[in-house]
Amino acid sequence: MVKNRQITYETLICREGRWLIHCIVPEEEDAVAIGRHLLSEPGIEEFKVVRNRTMLSGFTTKREILHEIRPPVKEKAMVIKGRIDRPVVCEQLEDLYGFQSRMIMGRLFRLFLDKYQITASELLHNWTYLRKLSEAGNMIHAAVHQVAMAQADEFNIPAKDRIRHVEGLVHQAMNRSRDFYAERRRLPRFETANLDHVSRRIHARCGPENWSFTMLCLLSQHLMGYGSVGGKMEMLLTLMTEDLDPGLNTLFEGVVADALVASDMIKDLLGPHANLAESLCALADFLHGRSDPKRLNPNLARIGALIARGAGESCRRVLTERLLAELKRDHPLDRKCPEADGALLESVIGHLRGPDGKLLGGDAAEAAISERLVRQRQAFLRDLGMVEVADQLPGKWKPNVV
Repeated sequence: MVKNRQITYETLICREGRWLIHCIVPEEEDAVAIGRHLLSEPGIEEFKVVRNRTMLSGFTTKREILHEIRPPVKEKAMVIKGRIDRPVVCEQLEDLYGFQSRMIMGRLFRLFLDKYQITASELLHNWTYLRKLSEAGNMIHAAVHQVAMAQADEFNIPAKDRIRHVEGLVHQAMNRSRDFYAERRRLPRFETANLDHVSRRIHARCGPENWSFTMLCLLSQHLMGYGSVGGKMEMLLTLMTEDLDPGLNTLFEGVVADALVASDMIKDLLGPHANLAESLCALADFLHGRSDPKRLNPNLARIGALIARGAGESCRRVLTERLLAELKRDHPLDRKCPEADGALLESVIGHLRGPDGKLLGGDAAEAAISERLVRQRQAFLRDLGMVEVADQLPGKWKPNVV
C-alpha cells in the first residue's frame, strides 16, 4: 500500500483463444510464479501479468508488465507403419475402396488414423482428412511405393508401371473427394432418424453408380461430430437394426470393420485377460458363437449379433485375421510364463475348433499353428545345445496340426 493508492497484480491465462483472470495477488513475484507454473499445464497457451494501480477515489489504471507464450511443440513427423503381406492389385478406382485396400490403409496409416480418430473409410471419403494426409510429409508417396512394389513382386508386374498406375488411382480418389466437398451443400444432410429418405434422395440425385460413395461421404461428414472411433462404432451399431436397408447395412458394417483394424480397439472390446492365450481363446469362442452375449462388451455383443444373422462378414474377417496374426507372431502366449507355451497352445487350438472339428481360419490357422509348433521345438532343441539341428528344423519338419 502506497500513499493514496493500492497496487495489485492480475495473472491472466489464455485457454482455447479465450483470456480469463486466474487470480489477483499483492506481489509481482507471486503473480509471475503462478503464471509460469500454469503455462506448464496442458491447455494453457499464454499468460499475462497486469499491474493495477487503484487510487483512493476508485480510479484504476492497468499496465501489462509480462506476457509469455508456451513454446510450440514440434510434432514428430508421421510415417507409415506395418508392411503388406498380401498385396491386392488395384486396376480401377473402385478397387481403392474395397475391403482389402482399406485393411492395408488401416495398417499403413495407423499413426495418422489414430491421431485424428478416424477409420480408413472416413479418410477415403472426407476431403478434410485427405488434405491433411497429403500435407503430412511423404506418407502418401511412401505408401504408394510400398503397395506398388509389393504388387510388382507378387504378380511379376513392372514396378515403374505399377507405381505410376497406383499414383493415378490415388490422384483420382483425391479429386473425387474434393469435388464432393465443393458440392456437399447441395446435398441432403445425413439424418440418423430418416436414413431411408436420405438414401432415396441420394439414389435419385446421384444415380446407383455413385450412391455408395456419396452416402459414405455424407456419413463421414456426420462422423466428424464424434470424438472417438469407439463412439462412431457405437452409433453405427445402434443404427444397424434388422430392419435397416441391406445396402446401408453393408456400408455401415464396412466402417465398423475398419474400426476393428486397430488392435487397441479389439483389446477394449474383449476386456482384460491374464495373457494372450486367454484373449485368443475368448476371441475364438466369440467367432464360433459360443460366448454369452450378456457378459460381452455391448458393442461386441452387437457385432456378434450381426455375424450371427449374416450381416457382419467384414467384421468376422477382420477379427479372424487379427486372431491368426497374433497366433503367428513370435512372442509367448504368456509373457510371465514362456515355458507354458506348449500347454497354452493346445488350449488355443481346442477353442479354435468348431463343432465339426475344423479349425477357425482353415489353412491359414493350420499354417500359424505349425509355425508356432516349429518355434517351440527349436527352443527345446537349443536348450539341449542342438543349435544346428534347431536351425535346420523349419525345412525338415512339418507338424501335423490336423
